[in-house]
Amino acid sequence: MLSVFKKFLIGDPLESHHLLHERLSIPLALSVFAADALSSTAFATEEILIAIYSSAFAAQIHLLTIPVALAIVVLIAIVSLSYLQVVAAYPENGGTYAVSKDRLGMTASHLAGASLLVDYVLVVAVGVSAGVAAISSTGLISEHWNTILAIGFILLMTIINLRGVRESGKVLAFPAYLFIGSMVLLVGMGLYQWGLEGFLWPQTVMRPVGFSWGNIALVMLLLNAFSHGCSALTGIEAVSNGVQVFREPVQRNAQKTILWIGFILAGIFLGVTLLAIVYQIVPKSGETVMSQVARTVFGGSSFFYYLVQASTLAILVLSANTSFAGFPRLASILADDGYLPRQLMSLGDKLVFSNGIIILAVLSILLVWLFHAETHALIPLFAIGVFLSFTLAQCGMVIYHWQEKHPGWKGSMLINGLGMLTTGLTTIILIYEKFLEGAWIVLVAIPLIMWTFRSVKNHYNDVAEQLALSEEDYCPVPIEHTVLVLVSSLNRGTIPALEYAKTISDRVEAIHVSLNPKATERLRKAWDKWGCNIPLTILNSPYRNLVGPILKYVDEVENRYEHDLVTIIVPEFVTSKWWHILLHNQTAVLIKALLRLRRGKVVTTVRFHLDVQK
Repeated sequence: MLSVFKKFLIGDPLESHHLLHERLSIPLALSVFAADALSSTAFATEEILIAIYSSAFAAQIHLLTIPVALAIVVLIAIVSLSYLQVVAAYPENGGTYAVSKDRLGMTASHLAGASLLVDYVLVVAVGVSAGVAAISSTGLISEHWNTILAIGFILLMTIINLRGVRESGKVLAFPAYLFIGSMVLLVGMGLYQWGLEGFLWPQTVMRPVGFSWGNIALVMLLLNAFSHGCSALTGIEAVSNGVQVFREPVQRNAQKTILWIGFILAGIFLGVTLLAIVYQIVPKSGETVMSQVARTVFGGSSFFYYLVQASTLAILVLSANTSFAGFPRLASILADDGYLPRQLMSLGDKLVFSNGIIILAVLSILLVWLFHAETHALIPLFAIGVFLSFTLAQCGMVIYHWQEKHPGWKGSMLINGLGMLTTGLTTIILIYEKFLEGAWIVLVAIPLIMWTFRSVKNHYNDVAEQLALSEEDYCPVPIEHTVLVLVSSLNRGTIPALEYAKTISDRVEAIHVSLNPKATERLRKAWDKWGCNIPLTILNSPYRNLVGPILKYVDEVENRYEHDLVTIIVPEFVTSKWWHILLHNQTAVLIKALLRLRRGKVVTTVRFHLDVQK
């Protein structure tokens, strides 16, 4: 039944040789990797306006938005150009992590990996939370349903991504391009209407009262607004972490995708921000800034207003897909280096890293539930991780160009150096401005993840050292051991276990823990006939403890004989239907779990399968 349900959810498994056919063209890759970056335009402008409007400079809100927006657009251009260099130098998957490991060392690579993993989880949580906020802004549903809807959308995205890279790309292509089209229509129509009015600026933009650039409080406000607006840059790095999913030529297609993402992101963000300035949009509870802009341009009851809201919802929910593409791949690379559990390296039925996808979904759902899908509460945690990784990547690339000195290296190093300085400064601003708003959580989580990396690596190194074969020749010799068969009652399921025990050792003993005197007496009477001439030992348990007497007796047997091994056989019958398990106790599972932790013990199960009931 589980196999049928799994096949229904994710489809038929793919053979390994289909991996090459799962690679993406630029149009499909754009829908997979651009969703995160494009979705941030739905709330980046609003975050800038909230930061400014909550200050004493609310009268100049729209004037102050202009330099902040232009600074962010310049930063988008710098980061995009910088990641072109990363893809050119490191075409294999890994991006920032690969650059840091190669040029900056283990600690820096761990910092980069932990920062990106944290950011990927936050991208999912923020994206779906902002998406459901877009729905509630229309008034069609109550805000009380936001958390449940957000969790539902995460589960939906999980299923889509478990179905494979190409299939998820096809599913996501239409919503992604619908959003781009609706934003072009919104910005174009908004600018057209502004043109009909003679491109007049609002009075607060032209003649602000009491405005002074020398005001320190004003500078701090601009930095705060800039830090909030930097959420628009998340997602640009995602392409560098998944270069190998592109069709040939891999590097060229990945670089073109980065350029397209940067160009579209900057255009939509600048257009929406300009319209918010022109129409003097003020952030308010219960309706997003994007909704207000669309309502002003198209009217609140028009088809195009609902088109903008629907496409915004779609791209915000689908922004999670960038993380579902990046998180599992980065986790698999870290696992391959021994810093995360090796199960994260395994490809699932649809040639995707299924374990990583499921872990990302669980962490994101937990975050949404803890923060009640409140976008503004999650935003302070956002962007710090990605800007840390931006800075490390650019620093590593500066060292790369300095050491390798390929043709044109000076110009390339200048681009990456500028990227390092700007993203590094932005990181400091983000930490300073958002620390008390919740960023401290990220700054605690990242070192904990780095500690986890080292702990996992130390464990694998320790295991490898203990399992390594020595140089000395070694020939296995037979081991004398005692076999203990655990018997709760004598039935058709017990006999095969007794017979198997006699085939592997001459020293066999049956053990029964007496919890019910009547049942014990029935066992004694039946043993002479059905006990296969195996001695039966009855263990008394006055406190009705089943496991304790068994563990104690196993230790006594081990001390009684001069051997290195005790084998414990647990008879077990298997029901014909899965739900029948609920009708029987699972004591055997507990016994096996406790015994397997003890040295020098072999625990094996002899199963008796029950026939299917009519």
